[in-house]
Amino acid sequence: MQINNKDYSKCSPYIRAENQKVFSSEDGKIARTLNKTAPYRNPMSPINRKPLEGFYPDASPEDLKLLLSGSQRDVLKKCSYVNPKDLKTYNILLKSKNKDGTLNVRILDDYGKFIKEAQIKPKKVIVLDNFLNANIPLTFDNQQQIPHGEVVKRIILRSNPFNNYEFIDISKGDGKLNPCEALEALLQRIEAGEKIDAISGSFAQELSEDALENLFKIELKNKPMVEQKETLQAAANSYSGFKEFQNMYRSIERLHEHGVKIFIGAGNSNKIIDGKTENALNLDLFANGSQGVGALDNDNKIAGYSATRKSIFTPHYENGDILIEYRRGGFNISGGAGIDVPYSKQTNDLYKEIKKLDIKSKNIEEKDDQKYYKGIPVKINYGCYVYPSGVLRGGTSWATPRRVAEYTKYLMLKDVI
Repeated sequence: MQINNKDYSKCSPYIRAENQKVFSSEDGKIARTLNKTAPYRNPMSPINRKPLEGFYPDASPEDLKLLLSGSQRDVLKKCSYVNPKDLKTYNILLKSKNKDGTLNVRILDDYGKFIKEAQIKPKKVIVLDNFLNANIPLTFDNQQQIPHGEVVKRIILRSNPFNNYEFIDISKGDGKLNPCEALEALLQRIEAGEKIDAISGSFAQELSEDALENLFKIELKNKPMVEQKETLQAAANSYSGFKEFQNMYRSIERLHEHGVKIFIGAGNSNKIIDGKTENALNLDLFANGSQGVGALDNDNKIAGYSATRKSIFTPHYENGDILIEYRRGGFNISGGAGIDVPYSKQTNDLYKEIKKLDIKSKNIEEKDDQKYYKGIPVKINYGCYVYPSGVLRGGTSWATPRRVAEYTKYLMLKDVI
């Protein structure tokens, strides 16, 4: 039995029973299904990078044109889908939109061969994030940055462009909402009759297990994970210093009662200190209605930084890396054709310098395990492309929108393919 890429058939009956409690529910079964397909979506795999015409030998001329197009309009008319039933990759292309809100799509196999046409129904997805503060560097020298939410937005749109998305800023200050206030506002909308299918939130309030034990005067390490969650819920709800968490907890529970699926990043605070792993827990995942999303590394194992690892908190896992790649005219964040963010003038000048890099030069200098050519750090990866250092960034923030995209895609297509 594989759960979160671990073979639990080799574990003790106690551990198997604990995980079966999580994965026996309907939500748990879907999490396990999507975890099985996650390794096939590894965005760092060369086969999932920039597509080539030879990848689609069976595509019609019209389908091939869309498959290869990098235009801003066309990249939001297509996506890939790994079918859990056969673990094969399919290409989903938008054909037309209907007046009732449904979409007509063409379904092709991995080589571009036409399989069938079908009608799918978009899901309503809310993305809560920081869209105000530019805090994610795109260049190795930090000269061009964009808000965290803008990275999340591009990942989720490219992963599943067929949903009806609403992007809400939750950065504090300037009259913006915080996560708790945003969830309460969404709850009011739902209670007024609006239909919302899923929420994506890459935010976390993290404390170590030791800190939580000391703060709440409780014991966690020697308890079953289901009992750990119950213990943490009771302690946090009775602790006077956690008012915002308590409000968050209640909003998540009530949203869950209305059938809304709430996906929240597991957090990035796991650390290894003196050879010992210090586990961190995201308090926002204590609520029964929240579904944690952890990060996988490129070996499809749980990434070292990925926190809140117990499946009672975090049943979902997706690759947590993004490769911020220089291309003509701008950056590609999501993989696939085209660009996601245009260059600033300063970055455009930098790109011209990067294009001149000679990876075979004898003038490459090495300092602190980093290679430099003419003062620009270089890194050779994926078919000998040359990137400035720092373009590879990991986090459960990137795994979360990927999982929301795949979850809703699965709901759309599970009875179609």
